[in-house]
Amino acid sequence: MKDEVQQRVRGYVVESWLNGDERGFDDDTDMQRMGILDSFSTLALVAFLEETFRVQIEPVEINAETFRNVNAIASLVLAKLALSAAV
Repeated sequence: MKDEVQQRVRGYVVESWLNGDERGFDDDTDMQRMGILDSFSTLALVAFLEETFRVQIEPVEINAETFRNVNAIASLVLAKLALSAAV
């Protein structure tokens, strides 16, 4: 499941903001430092995550650490999915 989440997040970022060019971009790339994520692209990414994975991301969870790279985002999504499965 983690691989699928990472792949979908990475694919969205590459297609949306890197014009399909994933050279130099991997799951550990710091998207803020690289200038990929700003406030507008972060909100678009949140909407993508909520729609794609059917999770609710709280405003307090939208921060530089949680949205630093694909691995951090995938961890957030997987935690949300696990929480919703437990309910």
